[in-house]
Amino acid sequence: MKVKDYLQRLALLAVLGVTSQSPVAAEFEDGVKAFRASDYQRALLAFSSLEARGNNSARLKYNIGVTLVKLGRYREAASYFYQLLDDPEWRDLARYNLALTAEKRDRPLLAARHYRKVTETADSEKLRKLASSRLNALAADDRGAIHRQWLGLASLSAGYDNNAYALQNELLADVEMGEDSFTEGFVWGQYRVRGTPADGWRLHGYAFSRRYRELESLNLNSVSAALSRDKHWQGWDTEVGLAGEFIYLGGDQVSRQVNLVSRLTRNLGIGSLSLSYLPGYYLGGEGYEYLDGWRQRVALKWRRPLLAGELLAFYQYDSNDRADLEREAQDYYSYSPARHSLGSELEWPILGRWTLSAGMEFRQSVYDGTNRITRDDGSVISYQRESDRLKSWIETRYRLSPRFSLDGKVVNIDNRENRDIYTFDKTEFSLGVSYVF
Repeated sequence: MKVKDYLQRLALLAVLGVTSQSPVAAEFEDGVKAFRASDYQRALLAFSSLEARGNNSARLKYNIGVTLVKLGRYREAASYFYQLLDDPEWRDLARYNLALTAEKRDRPLLAARHYRKVTETADSEKLRKLASSRLNALAADDRGAIHRQWLGLASLSAGYDNNAYALQNELLADVEMGEDSFTEGFVWGQYRVRGTPADGWRLHGYAFSRRYRELESLNLNSVSAALSRDKHWQGWDTEVGLAGEFIYLGGDQVSRQVNLVSRLTRNLGIGSLSLSYLPGYYLGGEGYEYLDGWRQRVALKWRRPLLAGELLAFYQYDSNDRADLEREAQDYYSYSPARHSLGSELEWPILGRWTLSAGMEFRQSVYDGTNRITRDDGSVISYQRESDRLKSWIETRYRLSPRFSLDGKVVNIDNRENRDIYTFDKTEFSLGVSYVF
């Protein structure tokens, strides 16, 4: 039986649960009648009106949840089901629905954990059998994925950058030289070598390219490959792996790097928590030897449903110990920043196929060591480089099909430093297409 059939069955259970007792208000009856007639918008309006007037019953929350499921608003529905996990009467049905919404959101591991919990703790034998059936179906999907083994994403976009050099305009000989249009391509893929997403090995990597129409010296290319071990352990989804990356600027190699990937992810309450530790060693290309050295990153991410969308909050600490740059005139430039980044992003489902997201990130950087610059008159400037960067963005995606989408993005960066030469602001616009295969 398909997931849709299960959703219909659970929705019917919700209506039966309501009609088995006297309605508390005419609006409740209207909501039930609308639900039976498949008029889910009217049903939600009736139920939400009761909620706004202070009705906080578990039955109302459940019916709002299943109505939102019918409307395809799975994240918002999950937030209602999570509220029922502490209620013995509704806990099992709520958890089963959480599993169904997780499947709809393409989160099979989360769905499997909820189904497994239902099979272990549910009082209803019928519900345990339904959960067991879905677990078997997910296992079959995993086996099919193992045989298929491949997963990938490709995107192509075109855009405009009003300050490609990322410098103050007055520093450029020709102001117009800082502006340029660009094309951008990205390909990501993974190949499961062995096992399943819950316990297995995979090869994965990506390639990225940005090419400017006129400013060819700023053309950026990078390619990365990694081997990761995935395993479910003590309630956590874990990833440990090794990755390598090559970066090129204007056709010249900027750096080669090797990174250790270690990540822990688990669901806590209505959200999910991710912890990462990503140490790496860099080797600069010819003329970029000052980039040689270590980079340590620690990251924390938290996702949770919010209103009709999903909120992502994140923090990252980035520490660098590089060779830095010294010149014959005893000039010294530090390339070893310690950075704190803090930000958030909120994604809204505007329509069934259309989503909109907006985010903001603040990054503070303090560079190790004291920079020394010799002026033309022989005097020396000494300072410790510090910067504050505010990055904001708006993205939109319209899905023409489950695999093919149209994408748009606007990014603004405002960077302020204690050395004016590094202070700048820039805005980028881009439109493109992406395909999942």
